[in-house]
Amino acid sequence: MKKNFLRLFAGAAALILLVVGVMWLAVRASLPQLDGAITVDGLSGPVTIVRDDFGIPTITASTRADLAFATGFAHAQDRFFQMDTIRRQAAGELSELFGEAALNTDKRNRFHRFRARAQEVFELASPQGREVVTQYAAGVNAGLSSLGARPFEYLLLQKDPASWLPEDSILLVYAMFMQLNDSRARKDVRRGFAHRVLPPEVYAWLYPDGTHWDAPLMGEPRIVAPYPLPNEYTVREWDSEAPLSREKGGPPLDGSNNWAVSGALTKTGRAMVSNDMHLGLSAPNIYYQARLVQTGAEPRDVTGVTLPGAPFVVAGSNSQVAWGYTNSYGDWADAVVIRPGEAAGSYRTPDGDRLFVTHTETINIADGEPVEYEIRETIWGPVDDSVEYPDGEIVVSWIAHKPEALNLQLMRLETVTSVNAALDIANTMGMPPQNFVTGDAGGNIGWTIAGQIPIKADFDPMVPADWSEQHGWIGWREPSEYPRVVNPKSGRIWSANARVADGEALRIIGDSGYDLAARAKQIRDALFAKDTFEPEDMLAIQYDDRALFLEPWRDLLLRVLDETTIEGDADLIEYRRLVEEWLPRAAPESVGYRL
Repeated sequence: MKKNFLRLFAGAAALILLVVGVMWLAVRASLPQLDGAITVDGLSGPVTIVRDDFGIPTITASTRADLAFATGFAHAQDRFFQMDTIRRQAAGELSELFGEAALNTDKRNRFHRFRARAQEVFELASPQGREVVTQYAAGVNAGLSSLGARPFEYLLLQKDPASWLPEDSILLVYAMFMQLNDSRARKDVRRGFAHRVLPPEVYAWLYPDGTHWDAPLMGEPRIVAPYPLPNEYTVREWDSEAPLSREKGGPPLDGSNNWAVSGALTKTGRAMVSNDMHLGLSAPNIYYQARLVQTGAEPRDVTGVTLPGAPFVVAGSNSQVAWGYTNSYGDWADAVVIRPGEAAGSYRTPDGDRLFVTHTETINIADGEPVEYEIRETIWGPVDDSVEYPDGEIVVSWIAHKPEALNLQLMRLETVTSVNAALDIANTMGMPPQNFVTGDAGGNIGWTIAGQIPIKADFDPMVPADWSEQHGWIGWREPSEYPRVVNPKSGRIWSANARVADGEALRIIGDSGYDLAARAKQIRDALFAKDTFEPEDMLAIQYDDRALFLEPWRDLLLRVLDETTIEGDADLIEYRRLVEEWLPRAAPESVGYRL
């Protein structure tokens, strides 16, 4: 009996080793070829991909189309599964890979019908834009085919990767819209509930338009409204129309920063731009560093970060101009209250009653039956059936639903030669609107909004509004109307997701919930603490982990944990000691910081 058991165990071990060995060979075969030459169809001339010690490629080609092809080839070799999941997330097609577990996510994202919108944007693009994304798609598919085996994630899922389509690169941008914008105008709805039940002074306190932490490029900090007194308002007598919240807490906060110093503050006379575009942590990182070099009749040399799935450098430098972004948190989505029309299935508009247009979307599910999902559309956007609002049904009017809000103008930055030219291009770009900070070799610096800005009629964009008598959006801002800062006297520009503008500029951009400006203020103050800058100084500001914002809260906590409060409580005594002896930095070893 013992011998049989040992023999069985030995056989099972051998089988496990065989399976592991086969999987190891399959994973090994899916790695990219890094040396030698590969012959592929679709190129007009030779292309080189040279990787440095960190694996970062320099891609060289004689035409922009060949450069796009080779960029797609490299992206597919290194990141195809990432690209695939991002496009599927935007299109609401994750269930095709992951089965029913992804169905609710697909319904939530299919609501935007981005697959159809991406095709429309592609057809509206310039001939050069279509050529570049088409060649990029061909390069992606060639890079995928060059692998000795499908990427290992598909091996685990027992699925085959689907080919890359030209419009899939546009889906990548839509994925960024979803991550960077309020895609359901939920902030408007939440504020609407609060606005209905709170006295004006309480509402103003709950939703301040700024604080003393503000550090805008235009204007000054704001005075915060005073705390409501008990005789003005008390929650003990609250009788709300709002439904109970189903939310379990907010998502992790993303936060970006960028700044620039003019050539007057550098030893070289060239401007310097610093940028850190924080997005949600992921493995691999959302960005892909690369250098794109085009020889031939239209030379270019661009270094920076790309998005796997798109054929251009998102943020970087072309040796003459550098540029970067932070999320603007302008108001790019509005909640519209629709009024029923006289006929069934209709709604009121300023131009008369209109019928809802119903789209039936089919969601394919791996190892399951397809599911049909219906979306009702209006002239302003889709109806959000997941929201119950007392005044009526809610329609989401979001710039991402408009074909004019997305284009491929960003590629024009690859050959721009001055700050003013870069700002002009930024004001025509179609992307999630961002704080665009730029500097050039001549020492100039500038800020503006990159992305399309809607013109809003006379309504309160902070809460759901009725557009049945007057259209809420009446067109798009001309580039000449965009707010802009060029070469300020200080020689310094900064942004960090907080309010940047004031007055008319702020009215144009709007407010969808700016970050508290403590980070922006800390960056600004660090910039003004020096008179000259080198790259190391810019990096030091990025690594600045001083917990300045928490210092007053620490002082308050120590006052609360006084001797009377902690007496006889060993845990509170230890708590107070750790807070008192904190390292005033956001550092892992600072227990007091976290407390």
